Amino acid sequence: MTTTATRISTLPVPTGRYAVGRTTLELVDRDRPEIYSTDPSARRELVLWTWYPAEVEPAAQRAEYLPGAWLTISQAIGLDVAGMPTHAVTDAPMAHDERTYPVLLLAPSGFSPLLMTAIGEELASHGYVVVGVNPTYESPVTVFADGRVVPMNPAAVGGALGPQTGPHEEAFRARAAVCDYKAADFASVSRYLARLHAGLEPRPGERFTGRLDLSRIAALGHSFGGDAALEWCRTDPTCRAAVNLDGALWTEVGRSGLDRAALQLLTDHSEFAVSSEQAVANGMAPDAAWFEAEKAITFGGWRTVGGHTETAVTVQIAGAKHLSFMDVPFLATTEQSPVKSMLAATTIDPERMWRITNDFLLSFFAKHLDGVPAALLTGPSAAYPEVHFGAPDL
Repeated sequence: MTTTATRISTLPVPTGRYAVGRTTLELVDRDRPEIYSTDPSARRELVLWTWYPAEVEPAAQRAEYLPGAWLTISQAIGLDVAGMPTHAVTDAPMAHDERTYPVLLLAPSGFSPLLMTAIGEELASHGYVVVGVNPTYESPVTVFADGRVVPMNPAAVGGALGPQTGPHEEAFRARAAVCDYKAADFASVSRYLARLHAGLEPRPGERFTGRLDLSRIAALGHSFGGDAALEWCRTDPTCRAAVNLDGALWTEVGRSGLDRAALQLLTDHSEFAVSSEQAVANGMAPDAAWFEAEKAITFGGWRTVGGHTETAVTVQIAGAKHLSFMDVPFLATTEQSPVKSMLAATTIDPERMWRITNDFLLSFFAKHLDGVPAALLTGPSAAYPEVHFGAPDL
C-alpha cells in the first residue's frame, strides 16, 4: 500500500489547559426500534466515543487513532492510519479542577466520530466532555464491547453515497429520514447521560457519575449530523445551542428555523454556481429539476436558520471543502483513496482550518453555555480573512 507524500500523519496538538482522556460508552434505547436491522425486535444501540478533561501521567501511552476492528473504517476512504497515536489517553481519570463539566454531543455523517478526533480533543482540552455518537449501520463498521461487528447498511445514508436516481422528492425525503433518526440519537444519548450522571448506569461510565453539567449541554454535527444537531435542538429543551458543520438542512429546521442559539460553519459550495445543464453534465444531479431543488433547499435552509434568531451566526470559510471539518486532511491516504480529488481541491491549510473551526466553536460554546462575551461571532475580523459572514447566496 502506497501513501501520498503530501499528507500529515499526525493530528494537531490540543491547545487547552487540560490533558485529554478518551473512553467508550454504550447504550441501548429499548424504546426505539433499530430501523436498519433485519431483526424486527432489535433496539437502537449506540457506541459513544467520549473525550473529556483528564488527569494524565506524562509517560501515559496515547490511545490509538482507530483501535482494533475499528481500523476497518480507514479502508472505506483509503486512509493509512494503522498504529497512529492520538493525543488522548484511554480511560484516564477525569480532571478534578471542576466539580462538573459542560457536555457537547457530536454527530458525524457516514463515519465514526473517531474521524473527528482533532475537534473532539481540542474541545475536551478546553474543559468540555465531548460525546461522539457513532451512527450504527451508517458508519462503515460499528464494534461493540461484546465483540459484535455491525457493518454499514446503505439505507442508513439515505442514498447519499450512490448514484442519484428517481424522483428528487423521494430522495430528499430519504435524506430527511436519516437526519431525523440521527436527531433521535441525540435524544437517546441525552437521556442516557442523565442516568449516567445520576449513577444509574453500570461500568464503565462511573467516572462521569456526578461530573456532568447537564444544564449546559449543546450539540454539533457534520453534514447529516449538522442537520441532526439543529433539529434536535429545535425540539428538545435540554439543548442550549447547536452547531451545523456544512450540513444541508433536509428536516423541519431548514423550513422553520429554531429558537435556540445556532452556529453554521460552511464552505463556499461553489459547485452550485454552475448552470443546471452543466450540473447534470458533471454528474451532480440526474436532471435539472433535481439540481435546482437541491440548491433551493440547501441555500434556503441556511438562510432560514441564519435569519430566524438574533443568536444565529452563519459563516463561510474560503478554501475549505466538505471534508475539511473531518480529520481526513491531516491523514495519510492510499493511492486509490476516493477522497484524493476533494483533498486536491481544498486550498486552505489543514491546521489553519482546524484553528478557525475550533476558535469559532470555542467562542460560541463559551458564550451560550458560560455567558462569556464572544467578539469573534459579531462580524468580520482581520485575524480571520478566510471567514465571510452570512450564508452563501447563489
